[in-house]
Amino acid sequence: MNLQMRLKDEWRLGLSEGRDETMLSVIHTLQMQGQTQKQIVETIALMQKSSLAAAQRYYEQVAQSDNRGEE
Repeated sequence: MNLQMRLKDEWRLGLSEGRDETMLSVIHTLQMQGQTQKQIVETIALMQKSSLAAAQRYYEQVAQSDNRGEE
């Protein structure tokens, strides 16, 4: 793999990780405000302009990665 492709891949990975950290912060904030998981998933779907199913999968993925960080 050439340097330019590797840098582009690393840049994309950095954006993905930053997005996940931001979304995790949003999820925690919504939970502290007393929103249910269903409401949070609906908010994620609106924010990401995705389906509820995709938002649910993303919620579970982000929540699971957060739980691994606490172990």
